[in-house]
Amino acid sequence: MKMGDVQDHILRYWLKACPLKGGLYPRRNDIKVTDLRSRMADVAILDIETNPLDFRYRLIGTRLCEFLHRDYTGQKLSELNGKGPGSEIWNILERVKDSGSPLYCEVPYVGPKADFRQASTLYLPLATDHNTIDKIMLVSHFHRIEQSYHPSENGSSKSRIYSIPTN
Repeated sequence: MKMGDVQDHILRYWLKACPLKGGLYPRRNDIKVTDLRSRMADVAILDIETNPLDFRYRLIGTRLCEFLHRDYTGQKLSELNGKGPGSEIWNILERVKDSGSPLYCEVPYVGPKADFRQASTLYLPLATDHNTIDKIMLVSHFHRIEQSYHPSENGSSKSRIYSIPTN
């Protein structure tokens, strides 16, 4: 597992923003755009909706939008083809919501940029009351195709999920 520089920086920032008592999470307001500056271009924030469970894109950074098929700001995952309940992204978001643990995932890239082969995303829980997770921050990084790239040789055609230790 090798995070991108932006992912590593934002993970360290998120850890510093965590309240001192264990098991509590940063608020969205604890994440200062002025502190992260251009790194916010790689960030998305999703609101967690309940009854029924869903995830709504609140913010999508400009660089991240370039790698998606379109700007999904304001849309729910359940409204997007292939992203609703049971999809890989839905399951990952639900896992972060339920466990409260940050996750790092590497997945094959499927999007409009043909010269990229893999995406990695860091998922970080946020809680308005420091306790109940109601938002998830995603920090993405995209990996270009290398000249000698053969998916069958290095297993990059499969998704991998890693838990992030927070202590």
